[in-house]
Amino acid sequence: MLPDLFFDLDRTLWDFDRNSREALHEIFDELAAPRIPGDFAAEEFIAVYEVENERCWKAYREGTLTQQQLRPLRFKRSVEKLGIPSFQGMDELAESMGEAYVKRAPYRTALVDGAMEVCAALNERGHRMFILTNGFEEVQHIKMKNSGLSPYFLKVLTSDALGYKKPRREAFDASIAIAESNASSAIMIGDDLECDVAGAMDAGWRSIYFNPHGVDADPKFQQIAHLRELLDLPLT
Repeated sequence: MLPDLFFDLDRTLWDFDRNSREALHEIFDELAAPRIPGDFAAEEFIAVYEVENERCWKAYREGTLTQQQLRPLRFKRSVEKLGIPSFQGMDELAESMGEAYVKRAPYRTALVDGAMEVCAALNERGHRMFILTNGFEEVQHIKMKNSGLSPYFLKVLTSDALGYKKPRREAFDASIAIAESNASSAIMIGDDLECDVAGAMDAGWRSIYFNPHGVDADPKFQQIAHLRELLDLPLT
């Protein structure tokens, strides 16, 4: 019997970095540039934003920041980190940028190289396939539908709906229950060593670390540098 495959979405199948940067460039030029003091390029803002966004997401995963707090806070902190002192309307600008980002970024359709080909091939082989993501419920389904990935997956399982975030064991256990699968026949495939790989292994699953940037990792983790390598692995 073929194992069930659980994929992370962002940076594993959906090209988060490209899609996000394109949306951020538009939002900065349209909303922020006309209002913030000083002369800053979108690229300067994006470089700072990506650092602050990761910090906010870490706090969200740890439960110290809510979804509602995360969305504007990452933008406000980014403006502040550019060295811009607080100005009238800063909070409103951060709110509007957060809203614009959620409305634009998920509709972009760039995928990680090989994603569509690999998903189609694995689906054709007969694997049951699921998405298991810490992303927000409302946006992850939009990404799946608009990128064309939806037909290959039986369910999109988000931390919002599950009530737990990876790498919590409860997130993996709840996913197994919903998928009507079991840990011994589940494989998690993702780009995050802690959330996807270590979390899955702690829950008794097999895991495959998608490591396109060659991050130094413990050799005990099974790794691939390109998604097409999945097609050559003995996924049994």
